[in-house]
Amino acid sequence: MCRLLGITNFNFVRHRQIVNHFCDLARTGHVMAGDPPGHGDGWGMAFYLNGVWKVRKSGGNVLEETDKITSPLRRAGECPVLILHLRKSAWNDTSTSRHAHPFHYKNTVFAHNGTIYNYQGLIPGITVPGLGEDALDTEVFFLHVMSDPSFDLARAFMNSVSLIRRDYTFSALNCLFSDGKRLFAYRDYAREPDYYSLFKASSESSCIVCSQPIMEDLPWKMMEKEELLVVQEGSDDST
Repeated sequence: MCRLLGITNFNFVRHRQIVNHFCDLARTGHVMAGDPPGHGDGWGMAFYLNGVWKVRKSGGNVLEETDKITSPLRRAGECPVLILHLRKSAWNDTSTSRHAHPFHYKNTVFAHNGTIYNYQGLIPGITVPGLGEDALDTEVFFLHVMSDPSFDLARAFMNSVSLIRRDYTFSALNCLFSDGKRLFAYRDYAREPDYYSLFKASSESSCIVCSQPIMEDLPWKMMEKEELLVVQEGSDDST
């Protein structure tokens, strides 16, 4: 249960206000009926700079640590892909940087909104190194994708999604992930479609994807259920 933001062709001057509004969702973001307000169980950021992912994560509330996001982005100035994540944990006593998203393996980063309840069954299918004993659903999901023999990231992701949809119980599989050149966004849910939303918008040369609209002047469009959006070099291709 989280909030997601992805921006292509990120420019700090043009997008600073969007980043600030997104950070405010730690306090004001939509929650499911009956849940307490807030997405303050950690945060994470990944931005691609000079061919390398820069990943920053914390188990703290972003409202108290916003400068840890804005300062590195100000220094970077521009980057092809930015992913931000605000966490509202479904798992007790896991508000740590270790469990904050996005997760990072080789040249891919991965963030998720939702819960896979019986994720342990995916573990035998993981063949890449690095799985911790305390890994939770998103990390297992990600490394399962990265273990796919396909060399195509979109195909590998959809192979894992198909398995989860067939054999596992989940609330949602909303994801943002990237190889540094492309931003992928996927929306799928088993319940609470108003909460497990994902919107896309275009602004100049950038594509922006967010769990909920955060700037009224952007032309937000709700992604469809089971829609995979792939954004590369300022264009998008939905499948």
